[in-house]
Amino acid sequence: MATINITVLLSVIAGLASFCWTVIQYLDTRKREQNLKEFEQFHKLLKELVQPEDEMGTMYVDRQTAIIFELRHFKRYYPYSLRTLKGLLEKWKQVPNQFPRILEETQLTVEYLESKVKL
Repeated sequence: MATINITVLLSVIAGLASFCWTVIQYLDTRKREQNLKEFEQFHKLLKELVQPEDEMGTMYVDRQTAIIFELRHFKRYYPYSLRTLKGLLEKWKQVPNQFPRILEETQLTVEYLESKVKL
């Protein structure tokens, strides 16, 4: 009788271990997929932020300010975003007739990121 209980117990433990391992693998795969998706979105936003829309070098202020704001949602990239935006802010301050909204949104996002990043 005791051997049957031990056998049942071992099979239940093995079943639970197998189930747990499957759940862990699933969660790991989902995390990797999410990281890849976030990576692609982040780099697409950066490209749209600094690359002109057309051959004439046209940049759209509303799109740029929206992208700058959206960089706040990529927590994993805060340190890089902060360094990049600081560099762009200095560069853009040198541009004659630069749109104030771009400078303002960049400064606000830099301040937001500085409050979140521990350097």
